[in-house]
Amino acid sequence: MKKIVLMFMATIFAANLFAQQDGQFSQYMFNHLAVNPAYAGSREAFNITMVARRQWVAIQQGAPNTNVLSLQAPLRKKKVGLGLEFTNESIGPKQIGAVKISYAYRIPLLSGKLAFGLRGGFYSYRMNWSKINYKDNADYYAQLVDQQKGLFSGDFGLYYYTKRFYWGAGATNLNQATYYPVGTDSIQNNSNLVPHIFSPIGMGFNVSDKLVVNPSLMIKYVAGAPIGIDVNCNFLIDEKLWLGVSLRKGYGAAVLMMWNVTEKLRFGYSYDHGINKIGILGKSSHEVVLSYDFNIFKNKTITPRYL
Repeated sequence: MKKIVLMFMATIFAANLFAQQDGQFSQYMFNHLAVNPAYAGSREAFNITMVARRQWVAIQQGAPNTNVLSLQAPLRKKKVGLGLEFTNESIGPKQIGAVKISYAYRIPLLSGKLAFGLRGGFYSYRMNWSKINYKDNADYYAQLVDQQKGLFSGDFGLYYYTKRFYWGAGATNLNQATYYPVGTDSIQNNSNLVPHIFSPIGMGFNVSDKLVVNPSLMIKYVAGAPIGIDVNCNFLIDEKLWLGVSLRKGYGAAVLMMWNVTEKLRFGYSYDHGINKIGILGKSSHEVVLSYDFNIFKNKTITPRYL
């Protein structure tokens, strides 16, 4: 593999130290489990979802690539939901593998259900320092050998949903595990996973028998970075095809589609384009989602109104 330019490496460190560390997804509204363990089991079916995201495709070496396989299901008594996720991500010289296990407990509340969720994540971080093209070979990092570190991270979430409405709040990396134990004290102090907060809210409106409108909002917060906001609006046509647009504060826009191929099978695609500096340099990002529901209890009750 050719050397990765130092300018892009600086962008990676800026993202790790001062901005979002957790994965970025444009189609989170079709699978909230990616940002909230309390979502586990809420589809009332055994669900398998695969996500592949290729970000900033104009950057040929080192651009973020993320692949996720998630499984979730309610237990027979339906108060408990379980989730399992396998994640593989590469960002420049950094590679991350993770296995995450989610537990959700759901109680009736008003016209819907309120779920409390816990998640434990087991991560493998590998830093390939030798893949960086250093402007100054005397740089501290140029002297380092490749490193690998395993760690545990804990998450918590709340998720309330009805047939027409949802709201969630998920917090990740609550134990702030260390993943780069190198360098001076000042560098080590900035090498932890930091808590991220994700809070989506959305509601479905029936315009007609053939059209449902689903506006939604995602608020993202991590210490040391500006609050992130995604404003989304999706349209469900004839209970078959979702079309939507998303505006992301400080970045740009995304368009997406989700096709309900059958009652159980869904296929989604999103196209992102940024207007900030990294968005202009990296140009477009692409995300593909494939999801299938197994009706293990023969009583699947998913509504198309809020996904």
